[in-house]
Amino acid sequence: MLKRILSWKYLVAVVIILGGCIYVSRQDQKTHDQYEQKCNQFNARAVPPSGHQEDCAKGADNAAGHLPSWYRAFSWPEGITTLSLLLTLLVIAEQTAQTRKAAEAALLNAQALINAERPWIMVTVEEVTGRSGGFNLYMTNKGRTPAMVTGAYIGCVAVKDISSLPTKSPYGPGSMATDRIVLQGEKLPVTWFDGTTLKKIVGNGFPSAPWDGDIFVFGKVLYRDLLSPSTNPLHETRWIGLYQLPSGESSDSIFSFQGIGVPDEYDRYS
Repeated sequence: MLKRILSWKYLVAVVIILGGCIYVSRQDQKTHDQYEQKCNQFNARAVPPSGHQEDCAKGADNAAGHLPSWYRAFSWPEGITTLSLLLTLLVIAEQTAQTRKAAEAALLNAQALINAERPWIMVTVEEVTGRSGGFNLYMTNKGRTPAMVTGAYIGCVAVKDISSLPTKSPYGPGSMATDRIVLQGEKLPVTWFDGTTLKKIVGNGFPSAPWDGDIFVFGKVLYRDLLSPSTNPLHETRWIGLYQLPSGESSDSIFSFQGIGVPDEYDRYS
């Protein structure tokens, strides 16, 4: 605390306040001298009655005493009390600021601990081998506590490239998962898709060949921490990947997650 009091901030404050006290004291003395000078000039022109010099001196003191009250509060040496009060207020303000910083640091530490223990839902896509083909979509809890999935959505668009994605992601109707508990480390299937199902979503704009445009499959999973109050905001995982049509009759379709150059609307974790 002593170091804080002697820091440059307090030294500057002390210098300013002392300077104000000295200035006010000079104003006080100046008023006293001006009144006394007027009395002396009057005495030089006329013979004063008995006791006039004493009354004049008292008048000078009274004139100085009729300065505004805030002058007296800052004059020297009366201003010592005011100086002590202001320094005390500065110390209290500094302590309040330090307490607020400590509280903010404690809140950040608590939030970091919560994030370390909370569930984290990740999405994976795996190719299905065999006659059916296509891809399976899974969600896995990579966190340390169970999660309650409240909704899972998927969408698909065919555009020129990734920069042409719609500003608002157009998900399909309905949720593919509702009120499903995912334990820590657990992997649960969400849905399956292939070129035929994606074509039904896109419609006539679905490209007939890989060079006709890019097909993006995307989705989001909404979930909450089972160990936290149900009123807390939901967590969210958004993902997006590029679906490539087969380049020939003997080749297979390819799906790859996208991360570079993807807007937050399609790639976000909270």
